[in-house]
Amino acid sequence: MGSPCHCDLSAVWEGGMHPDLPALLELQELDQKIARLRSELAQLPAAKRRLEAELEEARQKLQHAKHQEQAALLLRRQKEGEIEELRRRLTRYQAQQMQARKNEEYQALSHEIALVNAEVEREEDAVLLLLEKADLLKAEVKEEEEKAERAARTVQQKRKELGDRESRLTALLADAEGGREKKKADVNPGLLARYERLVQGHRENAVVPVVHGSCGGCHMKVTRQTLLRAEAGTELAFCENCGRILFVAA
Repeated sequence: MGSPCHCDLSAVWEGGMHPDLPALLELQELDQKIARLRSELAQLPAAKRRLEAELEEARQKLQHAKHQEQAALLLRRQKEGEIEELRRRLTRYQAQQMQARKNEEYQALSHEIALVNAEVEREEDAVLLLLEKADLLKAEVKEEEEKAERAARTVQQKRKELGDRESRLTALLADAEGGREKKKADVNPGLLARYERLVQGHRENAVVPVVHGSCGGCHMKVTRQTLLRAEAGTELAFCENCGRILFVAA
């Protein structure tokens, strides 16, 4: 596919352009503008989805941090409850030990008391670690909250920018489409039909200059007869290879 053809119509007219072609070239420029505007508009939904995904990611990270903080708090409270239960058990064992009359019973209770004390110590160490972790998790939550707030502000601003861009592009597209409808009336009907068939055949440039004896669209050499016809401008000239409409620029 060739690059868009932006031509100085006064220059090509001096070169002997067929009188039906200036209006068609203007129509082609409008079609290319319409295609660009539609392409830009078509990209906006994806841009909006990316914005929402960024915001959702920030929210998810914040929720995860809060969940981690809550989970650590619940675990700490659970362990604190277990420590209280161990201490109550320890108090019972110590009371029973005071009332023990047999050495075997006293020794058995001493063993249980030692086990409970060791378990209390382990649980208290775990609680201390959880307290340290709570400080880290609290800081992480604060950081993720700030990130989520920044993301929300950024997304809100970008939403507005995208909305403004969409409105501007839509207005430009409506103007270009209106201009196209008016310009169609200036084009020879038979030539317009051929042009539209070429456009529907996915040829971005249906009207192209001859460049160094070659079609400006497919870049294949044209015949001498076709070149002379394009140079004279008295008859329409077409590329034998791709069918594009040809002209010779001054």
